[in-house]
Amino acid sequence: MDEGTPLVSVIMSVHNGEQWLKEAIDSILRQTWPNWELWIVDDASDDSTWQILESYIRKPPDRISIIRQDPKQGLTKNLNMILPFAQGEFIARMDADDISEPDRLAKQVAFLRQNPSVDVVASFISLIDQKGQAIRTVWEDDRKTFTNDTIKAMLPSRNCIAHPSIMMRGKLLRTYCYNEAQTHSQDWDLWLRLANDGKIIEKIQAPLLLYRVHDSSITSTSNKKSAFRKKHEFYQRYLATAKPGPITTKVRKQYQLNRVKLFLSTIKRKLTS
Repeated sequence: MDEGTPLVSVIMSVHNGEQWLKEAIDSILRQTWPNWELWIVDDASDDSTWQILESYIRKPPDRISIIRQDPKQGLTKNLNMILPFAQGEFIARMDADDISEPDRLAKQVAFLRQNPSVDVVASFISLIDQKGQAIRTVWEDDRKTFTNDTIKAMLPSRNCIAHPSIMMRGKLLRTYCYNEAQTHSQDWDLWLRLANDGKIIEKIQAPLLLYRVHDSSITSTSNKKSAFRKKHEFYQRYLATAKPGPITTKVRKQYQLNRVKLFLSTIKRKLTS
């Protein structure tokens, strides 16, 4: 490929993803952007995930690379492990249960090339169920935030970016990496660090990813746990290594506010038990 079609490295980690893995990979194979590679880590799956992955590397196009982890390492470590291999000018995230629209990579590459000051571009998402049917509701925080200013205003209090919808400049991601202290919400931690350093994050105002909600998805699982407790632990891990800056100052305020909410929810639970 010439300089007019820069390489996009798509990175994915999967654990026991046999149910929707083919749909996810096929959505990358259908991309209109011609110059891409796909790196997939199988995180010690004990279903047919590895066999599915092997079936793809035996046939063209020769752009899919797979790595087997054993024992299980978790998403954060797996993504960091892939980064030295993913040499694209741009790096896109993908999950094993989601579907990228055919023009996703092309539109995100075009956006980053037309806006050289932008470091990360996400997109709106559309929610689908286990059968791939559209869910009528939308993620409100996703649709409210699409400019750098609106995204940065919301980030200290909650994540408003769908991780598998993003594409960012490869050199930047290889420099920052993911915080391995964050076994969950590693993307939120990354956005906060980037925003605190003045990096620009924007969204394409079109749904370029079908985001699947199901019983074992991160979104669904998160809703079943104490949101205040999870936020408390997240903020603690972020602040443990955070650099001083405007976003970190706002995160500290949110951390204190969340501590109060966590305390009150604990008291309420004790009173009603």
